Amino acid sequence: MQSMTGALRARLIAVLALVLTAGAAWGQFVRSSYFMEGSQYRMSLNPALPPDRGFVNLPVVGNINASSRSDALSVNDVLDIFKNGGHDEYYTDDEFFNKLNDRNKATVSIGSDLISVGWWHGKGFMSFNISLKADGYVNVPKELFSFMRDMKGLNSNDYSDYHRDMSDEELNINAYTEVGAGYARQVNERLNIGGRVKFLMGQGNLNLRVHRAVAQSNLYGVDPNLDWSSAGFRDVIRARGTGSIDIDATLESTAEGLKYMINDRGYIERARFKGRNMGVAGLGAAIDFGLAYRVTDDIELSAALTDLGFISWYDGCTQVAHSNTSDLTFDSHAPGDITRFFGIMGSGEAINLHLLRLMPEETPSKRRTMLASTLAVGGKYQLIKNKLNLGVLFTDRFSHVVDRSELTFSVNYHPRSLLDFSLSYSPILCGGSSIGLAMKLGPLFMGTDYMYFGNNAKCCNMLVGLSIPLGQKP
Repeated sequence: MQSMTGALRARLIAVLALVLTAGAAWGQFVRSSYFMEGSQYRMSLNPALPPDRGFVNLPVVGNINASSRSDALSVNDVLDIFKNGGHDEYYTDDEFFNKLNDRNKATVSIGSDLISVGWWHGKGFMSFNISLKADGYVNVPKELFSFMRDMKGLNSNDYSDYHRDMSDEELNINAYTEVGAGYARQVNERLNIGGRVKFLMGQGNLNLRVHRAVAQSNLYGVDPNLDWSSAGFRDVIRARGTGSIDIDATLESTAEGLKYMINDRGYIERARFKGRNMGVAGLGAAIDFGLAYRVTDDIELSAALTDLGFISWYDGCTQVAHSNTSDLTFDSHAPGDITRFFGIMGSGEAINLHLLRLMPEETPSKRRTMLASTLAVGGKYQLIKNKLNLGVLFTDRFSHVVDRSELTFSVNYHPRSLLDFSLSYSPILCGGSSIGLAMKLGPLFMGTDYMYFGNNAKCCNMLVGLSIPLGQKP
């Protein structure tokens, strides 16, 4: 069997490793920084919460963030997938398989600021940034790995009445550059409002949806524990009966440098990606808006909605393909068909282009994708004015694949303008084991919502930034 080659296959294997983390990830912010008075990074969650002082983030190192979260698998499991290069060593392991959920959903996010600056002007705080961002969303059923284990001969199956439904798979990758300008203003002694307008330049987007994937057979003479990937001539000629694979899938992709290789049957056989050719493949816009209201001298409530926007992708960089499995019904009376059937069934690939049989459209339709938005609602109780406070924050991240909520409790200490500390706990996600810590020591910020406790940890995220203070708050 031929398979995807080169850089794209390596990238898809890497994404699949994150798929298997089976949960949600929160990138480009840390919730632990939300109530830190001196931190500029909390504006990514609520633009109405500026820091005490202005800042100039150093290029790239001024803001580096990444995260992943798992309901099922540990960091060690993901590293094993990388080390095995996507081969069958990971899904044939019983311990790995038993950790999977019926539905395995994940989101991943990474980002970095090329330029980021903010300053006070009267009662208002102005900011500007140019940032690189990437998000990934995945949805994979456990049945897919059950099917792959069946084909490896790990389970005894009656192939005279075999049926596996692996429907509802999805893989989405989105990369773009953000150019943003924000403004926050103190309306009166109690109310702050803020917003940010963002111009988006899309570098690439890929969305693979497998709406239906059903493999079934009425074959006799097949060993119940047959390893289909190494089936020989005798195994093929002994098989009698019929088999079929029913696929309904759509692949939409936009990126300069991405090219699909079409075989003589008219469907995509391989994909090649040349990163040096990547450029702007789409344009879009997004907005953030938020407010903070001081109910009493000691109690403050706040709310914000961020990343409400879209990217429209260029037609010339867009490729759309749909599955055509009309010839994926096989009969033992046609030896060529049954041989091909054995090969496809035993491929051992989570993304198998020969099984999906994606045929490109001659004239792709226009595409528009939405960003994953985040809702944040917080409450703060001040114990010592401008020094110590207790906070509770609710966040909900929306995407068309996964929607996950979190509740975070924190204690925040702000002894001086250049010093901030926060300790947090989040009880909903990660099985209630997510302890967070954030600190700002002069120009250096370090924060996480999921402290790393070794390779068995199921959740990890971090934000590291280095900035230069600019001016004083009026």
